[in-house]
Amino acid sequence: RQYIARVLSFLPGRLLDDAVVQPGLGHDVGAMTARLARALRSFFHPAARHELLWDLTQASGLRVRTHHIEEPERRRVVEAVLDHFAAEVLPKLKMQRAQVIHNDVNGLNILVDGHRVTGVIDFGDLIHAPLVCDLAVPISELACEHPDPVAVAAEITAGYHAVTALEDDELHLIFDLVATRCAMAIAIASWRVRAHPENTTYIMDGVPAIGTQLDRMLESGPERMYAALRRACATPISVAVPDLSGTTSNEEDLQSVLERRRQLLGPDLELSYDDALHIMRGEGVWLVDDAGRSFLDAYNNVPQVGHCHPTVVQALARQAATLNTNTRYLHQSVLEYADRLTATMPGDLSVCMFVCSGSEANDLAWRLAKAHTGNTGAIVIEHAYHGTTDAVFELSPAEHGEGRPLAEHVATTPAPDGYRGRFRRDDSQYAHRYAACMDDAIASLEARGFAPAAFYLDLILASSGILVPPPGYLSAAFEKVRGAGGLCVADEVQSGFGRTGDHFWGFSAHDVVPDIVTLGKPIGNGYSMAAVVTTPAIMASLMKESEFFSTTGGNPVACAVGLAVLDVLEQEGLQERAARVGVRLRSQIEELAERHRLIGDVRGAGLFIGVELVRSRSNLDPATEEAAAIVNRMRELGVLVGVEGPNANVLKIRPPLVFDENHAQQLTDTLDQALREI
Repeated sequence: RQYIARVLSFLPGRLLDDAVVQPGLGHDVGAMTARLARALRSFFHPAARHELLWDLTQASGLRVRTHHIEEPERRRVVEAVLDHFAAEVLPKLKMQRAQVIHNDVNGLNILVDGHRVTGVIDFGDLIHAPLVCDLAVPISELACEHPDPVAVAAEITAGYHAVTALEDDELHLIFDLVATRCAMAIAIASWRVRAHPENTTYIMDGVPAIGTQLDRMLESGPERMYAALRRACATPISVAVPDLSGTTSNEEDLQSVLERRRQLLGPDLELSYDDALHIMRGEGVWLVDDAGRSFLDAYNNVPQVGHCHPTVVQALARQAATLNTNTRYLHQSVLEYADRLTATMPGDLSVCMFVCSGSEANDLAWRLAKAHTGNTGAIVIEHAYHGTTDAVFELSPAEHGEGRPLAEHVATTPAPDGYRGRFRRDDSQYAHRYAACMDDAIASLEARGFAPAAFYLDLILASSGILVPPPGYLSAAFEKVRGAGGLCVADEVQSGFGRTGDHFWGFSAHDVVPDIVTLGKPIGNGYSMAAVVTTPAIMASLMKESEFFSTTGGNPVACAVGLAVLDVLEQEGLQERAARVGVRLRSQIEELAERHRLIGDVRGAGLFIGVELVRSRSNLDPATEEAAAIVNRMRELGVLVGVEGPNANVLKIRPPLVFDENHAQQLTDTLDQALREI
C-alpha cells in the first residue's frame, strides 16, 4: 500500500496566535509572504488549479451557503460583499499576475520570535492564484483585533512591497480582497456550524471579531486604505534601521548645487544638516534624496497628513485645472472651507480671513488687535517666534541677534519652563507663578506709555524648547491680559490640526477661548495658505478703519487643498493616531533616558516632542554640541529630526501625522544608536 507522509523539521519560534505582537512584526509578515512567493515562483503542478473552499477567486461560489448565516443583517452584508466581488472585483483580479501561492499565511501557520518571522508551516492550501491574494489572509487575520485595520494593512503591504514591488492595480484590489476574505470566513463558519453543531464553539471562535472588522472596513471605505497603502509602498524600507552607510550621491553635482544656491539665494541661507540633503521627492513619512536613499522624516510638520498625500494632490490638481481666482468673485469652496474650519472652533470664533503664510496671519492678527483695543503694546514669550514681516519680526525675540533690543512697544514674559526655568515642576504653584509674571510685562509697557493690544502665545512653545504650557497658566495669563485691555492670540501655526493628539487645537487643552487664532504651515500640507479666525466684533473693528484683501488668500485651489486636508485628518483618524503614537514614542524615549544620562527631559503632546539634552542632570548644563552631533548622526542613519531651544540643546520631533508605531520604533532605535556613539 502507498501512504502519504509529511516530513517535518524543527523551526524556531512560536505560533503568531500565541505570541505578543511586537512593533515591526506586521512588516516582516508581509516581507516573509513575498519571499515565500518568490521561492514558489518557478513551481507548478496541475493539482495547483484544484477547487478549494478558501480560494479567493472562487469566493462567489459561497453565495449558495450564505443562508446558513443566522443574523439577517450580517447575512445581508456578507451577500453584498460577495456580489460586489463577483461583479466588480473578480474581472479585475483575473487580469493580475498569478502563480502558486501559500494562500494561508495566518496566525496558526506563522512562527515568530519578537518582531521577526522565523518560519511558515502548513502548505496544504497551496493554489495557483493571483499573487496579491496572498496578502488578504495575513491582513484580515492581524487586523482583526487591532484598533486601526488600515494601519495593519499598510504595514504588511509595505513589508511585501519591500521584497516584491506591488503594482497600482494590485494596491487598488487589496481592500476588496480583505473584505471578501472576511465575508468568506463568516459564510464558511456558519455553514460548518450547521453541519457540526457539536463544534460550534471551536468553529465560531473569532468570527464575531471578523464581522466587526468587516463593518469597520466598509464604513471607512476603500479610498482610505488605498491612500494608506500607496504611501506605505512609496519607499520600500524595512522597519529595522537600514545600513545606508555606503550610499553616496554625486559629490561634484552636490557641490555645484551648493555653489549655485550661495550665488542665487545668498551665502547665509541656513541648511538643516552639516551634510546637506538634496531631496528629490517625498511620500508619507519618507523623503528621498538624489541618490535614491530614503529618510524617515520625523521633523517636518508642514506636510501634516504626509508628503504628497494623494487625496490632497488630486484635490489641488483638479481645482487648478478648473479655476483659480480670488475672493472678489463668488465661489462656494471658500464658504465651505470657512464653515468647516470655524465648526472646529469654540465660542464666537466664527469668521475667517485667509492669507498665504503664518507670518501674514500673525501680522493680520496684530492689525486686528490694535484696531479693536486702540492699544499698541504687545506681550510675547521670551525667545518666541511669530514670523518674518516687519511687524511680527518685532514680536519674535528668537530672531533678534545679540545686542539688538526689543522694540519699545514690546514686552516679554518668561516661558513657563518647568524643567530649567525660574519656577520648576516640583513647585505645585509654578504655573500660577509664571502667569503672575504677566503683571511685570504689563507694568513694563505702562512705564513706557503703552497698553497691551495683544498677548501672543504658541500653544506648544517650539522656539522656547518644545514646552507645553502647564495647566492653569493660560487661563490666569489670559485673565491678566484682558484685564489690561488686551486680546489673546493663539498662534496655532505649529500646534494645530490635531498635532497635540488629545485636541484638534492646542488651546482646547487649557479650557480657554482665545480672541484670535492664527493658522499656517500644516493647513495646506505644503501648499502656501494660512488663516486668521476671530469674532465678528473684532473683525468689524478693523473694517471700520481699513479694508482687508489678499489676492491669493482663500483662492479656490487653496480651499480645495484645505478641505482635502480636513477630510484626510478625519477619515484616517490622524488626531487619534497622533495621541496614540505620541504616548508610545515619549514612553520609548523615556526608557532610553534610563540608559543615557545625556537625556535630561522628555516632554511634548501628541506628535510634537522635545528631548532636552544636558551634560549634568544636577546643574542642567546644556549639551548643545552633543545635540548637534546626534541630529547629524541620525541623519547619517536615515532619520531626520531637528534641534531647538534657546540653548539649541532640545531635539525637535514633529513628524507628519501618518507616522505610526513602526516609525516610532525606528526613530527610537536610531536615537539609541546615536546616543551610544556620542
